Amino acid sequence: MVPCFQIGVISVLYNEPKRIDLRVVSVEIDGCGYSEDKLYGAFGSLEGELIRGVPFARKKRKRFLRTSEVLEASLDRTEPLCVASSFCGGCSFQHTTSKYQIELKTRYVRECMSSLEPTEWLPPIVSNNYFYRTKARFGVKYVEKKERVLVGFREKLKPYISDIDSCPIMIERVSNVIVPLSRLIEKLSIRRSLPQIEVVSGDDDVALIFRHLEPLTKEDLKILSSFGKEFDLHLFLQSGGVDTTRKIFPKDGIDYFFYDLPEFSIKLRFSIKDFTQVNLNINRLLVSSVVSLLDLQPSDKVLDAFCGIGNFSLAIARFVSCVYGAEYAKSSVRSAEMNASLNKIENAVFQACDLDSDEVCIGGIAEVNKLVLDPPRNGAARFIERMPLEKIERIVYVSCNPVTFGEDLKILLEKGFELKAARVIDMFPHTTHIESLALLVRNNG
Repeated sequence: MVPCFQIGVISVLYNEPKRIDLRVVSVEIDGCGYSEDKLYGAFGSLEGELIRGVPFARKKRKRFLRTSEVLEASLDRTEPLCVASSFCGGCSFQHTTSKYQIELKTRYVRECMSSLEPTEWLPPIVSNNYFYRTKARFGVKYVEKKERVLVGFREKLKPYISDIDSCPIMIERVSNVIVPLSRLIEKLSIRRSLPQIEVVSGDDDVALIFRHLEPLTKEDLKILSSFGKEFDLHLFLQSGGVDTTRKIFPKDGIDYFFYDLPEFSIKLRFSIKDFTQVNLNINRLLVSSVVSLLDLQPSDKVLDAFCGIGNFSLAIARFVSCVYGAEYAKSSVRSAEMNASLNKIENAVFQACDLDSDEVCIGGIAEVNKLVLDPPRNGAARFIERMPLEKIERIVYVSCNPVTFGEDLKILLEKGFELKAARVIDMFPHTTHIESLALLVRNNG
C-alpha cells in the first residue's frame, strides 16, 4: 500500500477550495519540489512524490504550492518537528532526513564547482539538527484584527510573519520565549512600531535587540526590564543604525558575550555587532577541520583573511610561529585583539583593512606560507587576484556561497594550486543555506 500523509495544518490555515495534484520530478536547493516543466513548485515535497497542494504564490511565471497531502510518499520523508514548517520561511527541509539534505546540498556544491573535482570528498561536518541556531532576526507584527502580536520568521515567498508558538531550529531558550515575547510586546505602547527583534547568543547568555520606530515610555522600559529579569535575558534597544544600539537590561554596560573552543582551550568574546557562526557546535568541528587540513608546523606563518573575531586565527596560533589576521570590520578586529589578550596569545597580529580594495597592504604577507580564506557571500576573487601566492603551500577555503566558492576555486587552480579535498558543512540544518570547505595545495610539478 502506498503511504499517504495528511498535512492538516494547511487546511486550517489556508482554507482555499482549489487543490492541485502534482508529480514531483526534482527538488532544487531553494527547498521546492518541481514538476517536469518547472512551471509548478511545491514546498514540502520530494522527488518521485505525488502531492496535493494549495496554490499560494506566483513568481517568475511559476506557480507555487504548499503541500497539503502526500498521496505517494518518498522513503526519505520524515515527520517535521514543527507544525509551521510547511509555510514558515525559517527552514525548508524538516520533512526529510539529514542524509537527504546533505546529499542535496553536496550535489548543488558540485554543480557550482562545474568540472572541478577534488582528489577526495571528505565526510560532511554534521552535528545537532535541532535547537542549534544562536542568531536570527525575527519579524514582529501587531495584527489589528486578532489584537495580538506575531513574532517569528516571514512566510515562504510572502511578507507575512509566521504564526508560531516555538521554533525548533533556534536554541531552546529562544524557542521557549516566543509566546511570552509576543505577550510582552502586546503590553507595550509602541507595539505597532516594533518591526524586528534580533537574537544574539553565546554559550551561556542570550540577547534580544528590539528595533523600534518610536520612543519607548517609562512604563515600556519597566515592562521590558521585568521580562529580561524573569527570563534571564540581556535586552537592547535600537532606534536606527547599529550605532544607536543601547543596553537597557541589566544595566551593567556589558555588550559582549562568549563562546568556547574547548579543543584549543580558547574562549572567544564577541559583541552584538560582530559576526559569529549561528551553530556553535558545528563551528567547533569546523575550526578543528581547518586546523587539521592546514597541516600546521611550528615554523609556519599563516594569514587568516576575513578573520572576524579570530575564530580560526587564535586556534591556529597555538601551533605556529605567527598568525596574521585581516578583516574589514574595525569592531571585529578590536574583538580579535581582545581575544588574543584574553587567551594569552602573543603570536597573532590583526589588521583592519578592506580586502577588496586595490590598495590593500597586509603586514607580514611576504612571510606567509599558509592561507585561510573565509569571505562573505560575494567571495574572495578580487583578493585572490591581487595577493602574491607564490610562497603559499596550502590554502583552506571556507565558503557560505557555493556559487562564488566554485568561481574562486577556478582562479586558484589557474594560479598553480591543486584541489585536494572538499566537504559540505551542515551549519544550517533544515534550511537552504550551504557552507562548504576546500583544501588546495601548491602544485610543484
